[in-house]
Amino acid sequence: MKREFRLMLRLALPLMLGEMSSMLMRVVSTMMLGRVGKIELAAQSVGDVIYVLSMLLVWGSVRILPSPIAEAHELKDGKRLKTLIGACIYLLSAFAIICSSLLAVGIWLFPMLKQDPSVSRIATEYLHYILLVFPTVVFWAMLVNIADALNYVRITMTIAFLGLLIDIFSNWLFIFGNWGFPKMGLNGVAVSIGIAHGSMGIILASFLYQQEALLYVRKAIVNSKEVWHQFLHFLKLGIPSGLQIIVEVAAFSIGTVIIGQISATQQAANQIALNLVSLTYVTILGTSTAGMIRVGQGLAHKSRIRIWLAGVANIMLSSLIMLIPMALFCIIPEKIASLYVKDNAVIAVASTLLMIGSGFQLADAVQASSISLLRAVGDVLAPSFMSIASFWVVGVPLGYWLAIELGWNAVGVWVGYLVALIIQAFLFAKRFFYFTSTYSTS
Repeated sequence: MKREFRLMLRLALPLMLGEMSSMLMRVVSTMMLGRVGKIELAAQSVGDVIYVLSMLLVWGSVRILPSPIAEAHELKDGKRLKTLIGACIYLLSAFAIICSSLLAVGIWLFPMLKQDPSVSRIATEYLHYILLVFPTVVFWAMLVNIADALNYVRITMTIAFLGLLIDIFSNWLFIFGNWGFPKMGLNGVAVSIGIAHGSMGIILASFLYQQEALLYVRKAIVNSKEVWHQFLHFLKLGIPSGLQIIVEVAAFSIGTVIIGQISATQQAANQIALNLVSLTYVTILGTSTAGMIRVGQGLAHKSRIRIWLAGVANIMLSSLIMLIPMALFCIIPEKIASLYVKDNAVIAVASTLLMIGSGFQLADAVQASSISLLRAVGDVLAPSFMSIASFWVVGVPLGYWLAIELGWNAVGVWVGYLVALIIQAFLFAKRFFYFTSTYSTS
């Protein structure tokens, strides 16, 4: 276990930092928008509801890639790996078209959200810009998961931090109109997303193409029918995996819409708190990817012990890491919230939400690790129903009742989130360890 924990930490650390740099892009843009005004913050919050929902099939599908790619790379099976990569290209191309269409529909239906008119106008313009840069985000999502599974985690981390610097500079230029560039406000965030993700994708693609260690993959000859069948298999796994993410994120999105109908102050505070808990959550996505890679290597050797050790080490590591933000959110929530905005009313609400968000941390650590481990072993359908039960049978109705009926406002919605995450964490972990107890090497 000590050896596995060390290997997991060594693999997870650059993945965590890479994921954190991606989330820092959103944190920095939100901080900059806070200097513009709370209307822009509220517009970003509700606009990101549509943007994130439209991306969920992509994010769900890429989460199934690391395990089979790591398994094929562990065995140095060039034909299998090239087939997988070909299927990845098909998969992401299909989902890019589908998700771009969903984003366009979301823009068209945006008035149904009944947000403040000034917020709606800015958010709709922002989403039109997001639609233009959408392909760059999809391109990066595919490449980074492939590269991580091939153990180029330090390279993807470095490129991700370079992308962060590009994004910060672009935001500085386009949000505020520095150096003679147009002052675009929230629209400048969308432009910066496209510039940063496009740059990162091109750099990483060039690096992978030049690697002699992957020559065995380039030389492999694959059958187009096998690539197509693998693509269909990815669809079979990717759609339920995407559904599980849709269920969870849609619940958070509905909460954002409910809060937006209360007041701009509540919505701005919600955006700040969501921004911060999302930052800690993507850290766990990094450790979860490490767990998927280690499980994939265990599957390559048909070793139940290696799979079990990878799962335990992954959940332990994620939980230990989340103790840090848990403590910060409890001890200094006001100071953290004041980094975003100077409005005292917004800071007061955001601080309370962060106190509740501190309870998210351990639940998120267990549930995010466990669902990734389940995806690694191909178990994607049952967890989707578990998420539906956790959020839509319990969490969302509870949050609505507390927020609207009892007048708890954003606090009520966040209590509903917390209860749902705790239920989900228990169900996912229990299912993974049931799998390891019944796994057969035959």
